[in-house]
Amino acid sequence: MNKISEKKVKELIKELKGLSSLKDSKRKLQYWYNNKQIIVNSNNISTDLIKEFLDEYNRVKKVQSKIESVDTDDRAITNVERDDDGNITSYTFEIFKKNRPTFRGTLTPKEMEIIYSLYSTYGANLTAKIVSREFPQYSFVDFKRILRAFNIYKYDLAPQHILETLTEEELIERQNRIKENNVLRRIEKDQLSEANKLINKLATELNSLKYAKDFHFTIDGNYQPKTYTPCYHTGKTLVLHIADTHVGAALSSTSLFNNEWNEIEFAHRLEELVNRVSKLGAFEKVVINLLGDYLDGMDGMTARRDHVMPQNMDNKQQFNVFIKHMLHFIEDIQSLCNNVEIYAVPEGNHGGYADYFAIKALQYATQSYFPNIPFTVFDRYYGVFSVGAHRYLVLHGKDGQFMKKPMPLNLNDSTSTLLRDWMDREQMTGENIHVIKGDLHSNNLNSCRKFDYRNVLSLFGDSDYSQMNYISNAYGVSYDLFIGDIRTIGTFENL
Repeated sequence: MNKISEKKVKELIKELKGLSSLKDSKRKLQYWYNNKQIIVNSNNISTDLIKEFLDEYNRVKKVQSKIESVDTDDRAITNVERDDDGNITSYTFEIFKKNRPTFRGTLTPKEMEIIYSLYSTYGANLTAKIVSREFPQYSFVDFKRILRAFNIYKYDLAPQHILETLTEEELIERQNRIKENNVLRRIEKDQLSEANKLINKLATELNSLKYAKDFHFTIDGNYQPKTYTPCYHTGKTLVLHIADTHVGAALSSTSLFNNEWNEIEFAHRLEELVNRVSKLGAFEKVVINLLGDYLDGMDGMTARRDHVMPQNMDNKQQFNVFIKHMLHFIEDIQSLCNNVEIYAVPEGNHGGYADYFAIKALQYATQSYFPNIPFTVFDRYYGVFSVGAHRYLVLHGKDGQFMKKPMPLNLNDSTSTLLRDWMDREQMTGENIHVIKGDLHSNNLNSCRKFDYRNVLSLFGDSDYSQMNYISNAYGVSYDLFIGDIRTIGTFENL
């Protein structure tokens, strides 16, 4: 058991005396519990001092007993607050943002019911974007953070205070009423839509008669035409090249440059990517091009089992973290454009078959949650897709089994010959052919007569190996922006 001095215990007692409840403490609840255990089991602390500490601890703990912590992810603290009868009176949250102030707030039980009834599959089954409009005090990104903090998903039935107070039969009856009300609202909406169509038709007919001989009339100035969901006719397409996420990777303590990489940072960089994309405006289409090494490996090794790597997640954790946060990312991107298309190479040299299983699982999950999004996983090591008159040949850059060396940073004769053979097999012809690859965690462009050859950034960034063998690079995502048929290339760096 750790030792603690009487001076330290007196400092803790003084701090406890300034608290009305442990909730008010800037320190985690676990901190106070750990100190309590150390003090109680210490032989060098006087009995009177231990008693004084326990009296103050129990005083603030008694107030804290009305506040119940809810299990959430590492980036947020959420609580349910209860009255003296044990009924939930509010839901509070603290969401931590990197390099920005903590996002705090409170939801009433009624507000939580609105979220569940509109967002849940068992309710109105609306998108998060639409539901967020009911909470104008929060931005869409912050509203998404609230959903994640409270672990609210499409398949959830009702908020905690409803689950605690209703019997199974009452809960079923409540959900049926919600469904019934949603159907009635939809019928009313359709009826209003038909009425608006009729008004539009009559107004058009009246307008066509306006200049007829001896015919005079005025159109009601209060008439409001039917409003439609905004549709982005921007002529812009964005292609995001997301490579080398290496979920589960960790840098050793001897690495040259610090690069913190864990679930929190993975989620943060994807969120920041959405923020950066949103600053470019809205798009007709966003193409997500996934380029392999989605997971860092299997059992702490690369796919070939010849290279041991430092990792901070086991196989299951890597898989679950990748699927969870990529689904959130896809949903967020969908709110910025009319159409999303996803293309993915099946593997990289780190993930190997684990990459394939992860990307196929993401494909099936996406098709289940977002059936309007086409998601292609290529059967071969490389794949081909088109954006307008431009054709892409995409690949990771090194496979999990056969290639002795990775494809180079700069195009050479042997690589050029290999790529031309692939293009001949795929019958790729024309002036706008782009080869896009990952693997080397670098943004670099070469061109030749037939095609250009581009290495793209890694979302993970520098590993120990790349720091020691290549020039250190920013982490991020490379992109192509099309305005009409004009292509501009760029990067979102240091997300």
